[in-house]
Amino acid sequence: MMRETVPTRAATPQKSVIRESPVKFRSGRHTAVVKEVFDITTKYPETYLIRFTFENEPVFDFEPGQFISIFAEKEGKRISRPYSIASWPENKSALELAIKVVEGGFMSNYLHHVPVGTKLASIGPLGRFVMQEPIPYDTVFVATGTGVAPFISMMGHIWEQELDDGHEFHLVFGVRYVHDLIYRDLIEKWAREHRNFHFYPTVSRPETSTWKGRVGYVQKVLQNDIRDYSKKQVYICGLHDMVEDVKNLCERLGFAYVRFEKWD
Repeated sequence: MMRETVPTRAATPQKSVIRESPVKFRSGRHTAVVKEVFDITTKYPETYLIRFTFENEPVFDFEPGQFISIFAEKEGKRISRPYSIASWPENKSALELAIKVVEGGFMSNYLHHVPVGTKLASIGPLGRFVMQEPIPYDTVFVATGTGVAPFISMMGHIWEQELDDGHEFHLVFGVRYVHDLIYRDLIEKWAREHRNFHFYPTVSRPETSTWKGRVGYVQKVLQNDIRDYSKKQVYICGLHDMVEDVKNLCERLGFAYVRFEKWD
């Protein structure tokens, strides 16, 4: 389950402290309508995209990095699970989530096979894992697995609103297997279109000899490929242990500002 973000700062910040602004949009109750569901990885455990429209209203306004809670019935009880929004706010055709199937996980399996047109209660937007605007520093995004979802939203918003002027952006994306590099085509397209955007995919267990890219964990990439830490902010998202380890590393490296979101 997703945890609330907690801002941290480098032990010896080089610039003035960023003061967080209140989130712009209040959460509300919505009826999400399943528009489409499709796999983006085919090897188990699968990762899939699910897109929603909303009954009697457009896609609600949100800040990139926020999440939505989806409700469903399980054995006569109403349960909910939170998921980061992967689409960006300017896309009003649908709200998109990227979900990895969890063995024994009710909601990830249920949503994987839910029929198009199904109506589900939801609450959103939620969360404070959002970027400051105007963007104060060059920015490094660090993600593993579906933890890349909020950064897809953030980057799509940055390009749409032309918020990148004067700054460099780096995405360090770690996965176990090459096929887990979700959104790879989109991210590589952005890297071709924007000279100030740099993509560092790294695979810890490459299952194919055709992979000629980085091998290892995101920590190695941060230490080997990123420079001038004191002039950069870093956003981290993924499973608890990875986030804790990378957060501590980034504080030691002296990033100007560290934000993170941990998932159970």
